[in-house]
Amino acid sequence: MQKKIRIMSHNIWCGPCGSPDGNVYGRDKALAELFEKYSPDVLSLQEMTPGMYKSDIEKYTSVNFEWLKPDTDGLTNNTPILIKNGVFDVLEQGWHLFSGLNNSATKSVSWAVLKIKSSGDVIGVCSNHFWWEEDGAENDMARIGDARQQQAFVDYIKTKYNAPVFSMGDLNCAIGSNPYNEMIKNAGIDARLCAVSHCDRMNTLHEYPILDEKGFYRDGQAPLGSHLDAIDHIIVYGYDKVTVDGFYVVSEQKALDVSDHCPVYIDAYIK
Repeated sequence: MQKKIRIMSHNIWCGPCGSPDGNVYGRDKALAELFEKYSPDVLSLQEMTPGMYKSDIEKYTSVNFEWLKPDTDGLTNNTPILIKNGVFDVLEQGWHLFSGLNNSATKSVSWAVLKIKSSGDVIGVCSNHFWWEEDGAENDMARIGDARQQQAFVDYIKTKYNAPVFSMGDLNCAIGSNPYNEMIKNAGIDARLCAVSHCDRMNTLHEYPILDEKGFYRDGQAPLGSHLDAIDHIIVYGYDKVTVDGFYVVSEQKALDVSDHCPVYIDAYIK
């Protein structure tokens, strides 16, 4: 029997000024409840700032997830990977800070090689956050550089383990852009394009929620535009070993109230 796995990516938003004191205005608990509801087997996060690490998010999520802890040489891992408790054996893991343009050392890739306990299948996962500024050749080249650096880990996993790799995150670029094309030119395919039964063709980025007088965020607005405006992606390498059943964008109100990005996830089967 094929093992279905659910893989989710979410930029959880650093909040005002990165919330350096750890005050995330209740978003830590709300995020944990959101992740528990959708129950991914692998969860890729971006914008996991020092302030968010000081919050209770690890405590709230540890009931359901293990936080992978690669060596970061003392730097903050803004792109951590979480895995559902009891589902995987971790064969390898690592972290790389992207060279080039990098604000406050926040743009990085975390990667892991995971063995599914119930089936013995091996998969690779990468959690990415690419350079953010929009206009100009320098910014475009920075994201292309990020794409090439993450590709080194994709190639390593594919070569050593002959395993499919899911590389995902906030890539800060749209479908058809130069950095996006760099991601897919080496036999990568956008999970939206290969989903066989369902695909939410909507944007993933929306306006910031509002901080109310009680200290909670609310009234996040649904994204405008389509998937062609989205900057959050899941790219599949080794598609011959994977069936992507569905691609989903979570746009319920709780998701809109905790970040300016909607979580995205896929349901997939390892062939």
